[in-house]
Amino acid sequence: EMLKVKDIACGYGFTIFAANDGKKHLYGTGLNKDGQIPHNPKEKGKIFDVIIQPVPVSLPTNSKVVRVSAGRAHTIALTDKGELFSMGNNAYGQCGRNIIDDEDYQRSSIIHKVKINNSEINDEIVDVTCGMDHSIFRSSKGHLYSCGWGADGQTGQGHYNNESNPTRLMGDISNECITKVSCAADCVLALNDKGDVFGWGNSEYGQFQTVTDEQQLSTPTKLDISEITGKIIDIASGGTICMVLNENRDVFVWGYGILGKGPDLEHTIHPTLIPPTLFGKNEFNPDIVTNSIFCGLSTNAALNSNGELFTWGKNRSSCLGLGDWRNQYFPLRVNCGAEITKISLGVDHSCALAKPWI
Repeated sequence: EMLKVKDIACGYGFTIFAANDGKKHLYGTGLNKDGQIPHNPKEKGKIFDVIIQPVPVSLPTNSKVVRVSAGRAHTIALTDKGELFSMGNNAYGQCGRNIIDDEDYQRSSIIHKVKINNSEINDEIVDVTCGMDHSIFRSSKGHLYSCGWGADGQTGQGHYNNESNPTRLMGDISNECITKVSCAADCVLALNDKGDVFGWGNSEYGQFQTVTDEQQLSTPTKLDISEITGKIIDIASGGTICMVLNENRDVFVWGYGILGKGPDLEHTIHPTLIPPTLFGKNEFNPDIVTNSIFCGLSTNAALNSNGELFTWGKNRSSCLGLGDWRNQYFPLRVNCGAEITKISLGVDHSCALAKPWI
């Protein structure tokens, strides 16, 4: 019996699948040194550092998991009833619970039900985004709450301390309805319902140099990019790179690293257009547009309206899926043999969700 996978998330060396079969809510495989895949092994006391095939995870709920996100060593699952469950490493409070000194996360394998102090009526949590060691929760009214490591300002709380209690973000987004958050490491982008982009966290690679000379931003700040990009419909933030997709379906990139414009461009502080022909649009297929964009730590991806996947960036462990090990300096189509709906880019592996063949 094939399980229908609802969502996927790549952590650092592990993969989480949201797949419900009635009793189980998640499946996970890979590294488990921090209890980020808290399963009950058949033999008592047999806990493994590495899980070599997907194992089921039961959460203390009857509802279904609709979203999963994974950080360096923690996992967060969201159910259709707005419940949040966190698992794994909580050294900085990224699981939204009190930090316990010298906690053995693997042995304790705590599945924590995250509580958000949200005073708004009918405003449940509808999305979750994990950075490297922090977590951001989005409500149906577009409010954001965060917890975890704050040394680079990535929690957006106006300070650089760790936070174990999910707290609402203010700054330039305090009166905005945020529709999406993206963060692969410690640099965060957020999008509102009007197509404006906001940023906070690490700016060491020039990600926010258009609005600050500082290396870090601890408060959500509106980015002044709309003159170049126009209205934005999707965002992606990697370790050193930021990417946006506008309503005209043009992809713009800035930051440092393999940006997707060939080997000569490796640093820019201003959004720079990647030619749409690199995403499958040509005279034979004039109607093809880019639908969504994604970033990992040093890898990038885009999906077009045909469900075709394009990847570029550092090809650690051949994680770009291009069939070789070389770095890829501009978007190249991946032969998937299926229509892709989402991709999660881990630090050295990737996982794509495809439409079922029926």
